[in-house]
Amino acid sequence: MSITIDRRTFLAGTATAALTAAWGGPALAQQGPRDKITVRIDRDLANLDPSYRTGPWDANVCRVVYQRLMKQKVNSAELELDAAEKIDQLSPTEIGFTLKPGLMFTDGYGEMTAEDVKFSFERMGLPPKEGQKESPYKADWGGLKAVEVTGKYTGKIVLEKPRANIFTTVIGDVSGCIVSKAAVEKLGADYATKPVGTGPYRLTAIERQRGAALTRNPTYKGPAPALQEIAIRFISDPRTTDLALRSGEIDFAILAPAVAEPLKSVAGLTVSEQPSIAYVWLGMNVEKGPLADLKVRQAIRLGLDVDQMLAAGYNGKAPRLNTLLPPQIFGHWKEAPVYKRNVAEAKKLLAEAGVSGLKLKLTILNQPAYQNMALVARALLAEIGVTIEVDAQEGGTYWNAGNGDSGKNLDLFLLRFNGKHDPNFIMQWFVSGQTGTWNWQRWQNKDYDALFAAAAVELDPAKRGEMVVKAQQLMDQSAAFVWLTNEVNVLVHRSWLKPAGVPGWLDWQYDSWGLGA
Repeated sequence: MSITIDRRTFLAGTATAALTAAWGGPALAQQGPRDKITVRIDRDLANLDPSYRTGPWDANVCRVVYQRLMKQKVNSAELELDAAEKIDQLSPTEIGFTLKPGLMFTDGYGEMTAEDVKFSFERMGLPPKEGQKESPYKADWGGLKAVEVTGKYTGKIVLEKPRANIFTTVIGDVSGCIVSKAAVEKLGADYATKPVGTGPYRLTAIERQRGAALTRNPTYKGPAPALQEIAIRFISDPRTTDLALRSGEIDFAILAPAVAEPLKSVAGLTVSEQPSIAYVWLGMNVEKGPLADLKVRQAIRLGLDVDQMLAAGYNGKAPRLNTLLPPQIFGHWKEAPVYKRNVAEAKKLLAEAGVSGLKLKLTILNQPAYQNMALVARALLAEIGVTIEVDAQEGGTYWNAGNGDSGKNLDLFLLRFNGKHDPNFIMQWFVSGQTGTWNWQRWQNKDYDALFAAAAVELDPAKRGEMVVKAQQLMDQSAAFVWLTNEVNVLVHRSWLKPAGVPGWLDWQYDSWGLGA
């Protein structure tokens, strides 16, 4: 979707001054807190229609332009009411809701009603109507049967079967954003860059490859945000971000530990480390040549030293991960084995497999952390008789490397996925049906698939937790995954700025950002 700036809105909006500074104008010499800030994002905004958002950079804008029936509390993954006045679990497959009256859409599109809720959820979760493109987030609403409107402000969400994560990852997350039916139908494709919501902020400017501006929404019915304007600036390069923080051009960024470290000595900046729920691993294609042999995969796992790789990739700042789910996520396998490097055992396993002189390609994203870890992995595996060619690719090529038939050509790869506060969200990419899409290991296990499906509908936390752990144990037995880290987010911001985000800092809560002394 091509993005162009709305010049009339841009010139008329009060964000003009903030954007001028954010997009290359003179830095503002601010000595204390102000209610206009500039934040950095490292991926460009692409689509602000919740049904077709492209990632967390889009989603974080959606969170404050739109309302949901429920939303996360400040700096928490727990939920509280948002657009809903009341929500009732009527049965395992039925959820009733009552909207707060008087929630007004911007741009003159009127009051939010239950018809807008029905339109928003069914548009994403049901088969698309003629001429409508299917939402890439359709699976979030998997099992949605219908949304029944029972009154102007009341309705009922009807599911085909229970959903254990229906509140945490759907209703309370970006897939639960409520759009204006009238606006979507009128604006069509333009809705991607002209979102209409009832949330605490309005989008007042957007330009491809540069950024956007949010301005406080005067018709919002909730508490007014502390910040009047937020300029969002797209900067892909970490070094440029460093300079912009030092000069005062931007007020907030999330950086890798090595990039953030020098900024600790800059007066007026606060640098803090926050646990992440992303997950990084070295994967192996279980269908490719010698890698189809379990003993070869076990040998590679024992030939690696995760701690050495993390020291090289993250300056020793990132915690080690030993299983799929990070410690913050329900169902984390606390007793997962911590594999230590054992060169002799690795060589023995390769000999038992009848493999010698093994040559493999390690595919990585062309970024410093992965390059450094790959070089360490190459040196370590050389000691067990495995020669590694490192193939560093740019994003556009890399992210398609495991798709379709081209994925059959992968050997080893380093991969990073973002997480959510729900095990099934994280587990979904490794089911058999994801082979050729996001299951780059091409590992297929019917028992894993069954556990994933059962955990998705199990409402008893204890039973669900047992299923999730068993699923992780099956992944461990495959030796197709060498878990590395769930990373760390380093927040760098003006000392007077108080950012807010859902733990893990994938999801930012712009409307809850505050000002300090």
